[in-house]
Amino acid sequence: MLDNFKWPVPEEEADEKLIRNVREHGCHIMGIGGDASTPDYAFSIGLFVNYGHAEIVIFGLRPATAQAIINDIRDQAASGRMFADGDVCDDIIVGHKVCFAEVPLADYQAYLGTAIWFYAKQSRPFPCLQLVWPDREGRFPWDEGCDAGFRKDQPVLKSLS
Repeated sequence: MLDNFKWPVPEEEADEKLIRNVREHGCHIMGIGGDASTPDYAFSIGLFVNYGHAEIVIFGLRPATAQAIINDIRDQAASGRMFADGDVCDDIIVGHKVCFAEVPLADYQAYLGTAIWFYAKQSRPFPCLQLVWPDREGRFPWDEGCDAGFRKDQPVLKSLS
């Protein structure tokens, strides 16, 4: 756990549930419904405070799938495994590689509001990684030949140029 972590003061019942999940389960997962410009996405809150691991955000997957992936990463972080910007691994989604990309601080406000609230009393920003998953042919959104619809369902927050 982070030294001297200052827990937020819950303002409503949902905040109490979030804090309870972070304390009892290692993290809380926020599922966010999409709209015309942003697909559904989910992100963790608590990986950093409990395991020193970056929080995780995943776009474009069914909520249950995203939750299962984040919980798997939580379990791996609890066992000491750390993922970092640029890591590619093949043991998170069966049969596919995934890539981790650092989320720029400039994108936190647009996507990670509740995590910002949770970590507001910390002296430095919490880290966050986007888990980027491939299409059925194993292509990432930045790969040549990747379908434009797939790219729309999974915006990559980090500039890969």
